[in-house]
Amino acid sequence: MNRAIRLVLAVLLLAGCHVPATPTEAAPKVALWEITDDTGAVHGWLFGTVHALPASLHWQRPAIEKALGSADRLVLEIGQPLDEKVAGEAMGRVAFTEGLPPVSQRVGPKYRDALAKAYRKLNLSDDQFKDQEDWAVALQIAAISGQKEGMMPDSGVEPELRRMNGARPVEGLETLDGQFGVFDRLPARAQQVLLEQVAVEATDDKDDEADLMQLWLRGDELGIARESTTGFLADAQLHEALLTGRNRAWADEIDAMLKRGARPFIAVGAAHVAGSDGLPRMLMARGWKVRRVD
Repeated sequence: MNRAIRLVLAVLLLAGCHVPATPTEAAPKVALWEITDDTGAVHGWLFGTVHALPASLHWQRPAIEKALGSADRLVLEIGQPLDEKVAGEAMGRVAFTEGLPPVSQRVGPKYRDALAKAYRKLNLSDDQFKDQEDWAVALQIAAISGQKEGMMPDSGVEPELRRMNGARPVEGLETLDGQFGVFDRLPARAQQVLLEQVAVEATDDKDDEADLMQLWLRGDELGIARESTTGFLADAQLHEALLTGRNRAWADEIDAMLKRGARPFIAVGAAHVAGSDGLPRMLMARGWKVRRVD
């Protein structure tokens, strides 16, 4: 899958970021931000995550543990613990439209070979996606491809943060229904682009996930920002709907949370904290000071 797809698709059980257990010599410096007011008083922290990782990959560092220990709550994209049944039911509520043509007839002619190759590789067919909308098919192909490559959501950052958080509250910036709704509201053309790109990347033999892992482990915000403008995220509608628009809504929610006196540790997918439309910049525009923590 394309690195941008791995960074942005946020539904943990259906798509996520998988990176191989490639050795890295440097100590991890995964990016962490501190949120303060004009007086320098700390109000919270912001952390970029990868949703699925090899079990052996070490990413924690003392600054992360210290910040989470100082917070009064953990804030994730989705607060509720996720399981396959709950996610499947939420997806099923919005994924179907009766009478849709077969999936292979919905992609552009130049992408039909790619979809056919993805089907063969993953042992899939049009019959398995009867009456499912393009976005839902794309997420499932992405998930199955990731599972075939060894994607391990249970080893992702979020489950470890939940464990580290102990008994403190866990809140969500979105719900499962809301997150699926973002995809369901995509215009038809944008859904088609998403499906076509997933089909292409599901059969791509390039192994560039190790590069992504290094960007994340080094805390290379600029590198991650570059990746979040490639692939389907180069499409303006998809970029706005899946990244910038969600960041804008989250920034408003975080701003209100901080003003109420909360002291949150906020952990969202790495693409959401990178670039000019990332959460650090948006919170700064709302009057907060946001700085990287060494």
